[in-house]
Amino acid sequence: MRFILYQNTAQWGNPVASIQNLEEGLLSLKGSWRKGDILVLPEMFSTGFITEESLLSDRNQLIENQDYTLGWMRKFSQENLVSVMGSIPYWNGEFLFNRLFIIEEGNEATQTERPHYNKRHLFGIAGENNMYTPGKERVIVDKGGWRMSLSICYDLRFPVWLRNRGDYDVLVCVANWPVARATAWRALLIARAIENQCYVLGVNRVGIDGTQTPYGGGSLVVGPDGLVLEEMDDTEGYLYFEPDLHFLNKFRRTYPFLKDADDFCLN
Repeated sequence: MRFILYQNTAQWGNPVASIQNLEEGLLSLKGSWRKGDILVLPEMFSTGFITEESLLSDRNQLIENQDYTLGWMRKFSQENLVSVMGSIPYWNGEFLFNRLFIIEEGNEATQTERPHYNKRHLFGIAGENNMYTPGKERVIVDKGGWRMSLSICYDLRFPVWLRNRGDYDVLVCVANWPVARATAWRALLIARAIENQCYVLGVNRVGIDGTQTPYGGGSLVVGPDGLVLEEMDDTEGYLYFEPDLHFLNKFRRTYPFLKDADDFCLN
């Protein structure tokens, strides 16, 4: 199973333009997909990191945007026999979530039934906590023999929430992480890999959003030993990564640090 990490430039509040741009970039991958691959896209990849009330108050527009984006994810998944992962602003009829979906090839489940994770830690500095509802549950998805723990951007700063309890092999973090804090982005991804003895995949956007905030990409893959295996620059594009389960299991047997971890309880 391969992961394809794609860092795109989202068009502010415009899923149609964002996805058109994304499709143009993905054309270079045409014919290279393998059945079961996972395409991982950044946080709010089709709209940008929107927290402005004026852009979120129209529920009909929200539903139209989310249906368009999910429809594209489903279509791309079916046509290429891959899974597509990415987060969107999602209105469930009662609450607004920053929701990370996994759209699996051939899966016709409803939006509620599809594997998804609601962002737990909302970025108060940008007002995300005023508009969105925090998630309550950690989500681990088993695919292709790999157990994947899902997270979104600001979650990365909270190691207790992401602590590996021996229940996952890969930590996926999709993000809109600005250039101003790029050093923290890289350092935290490495730290999460080391402390949890897992592969960490961080996928970040590029470009400038509607608030004139610049994003520098820097998507990367870290091994369970903390070694950076793949890393991107600040341009739109992708990287391939195929994790090695034999290496992961051998590393954990050789250095069984997780068994000595402290117990804890989240309220």
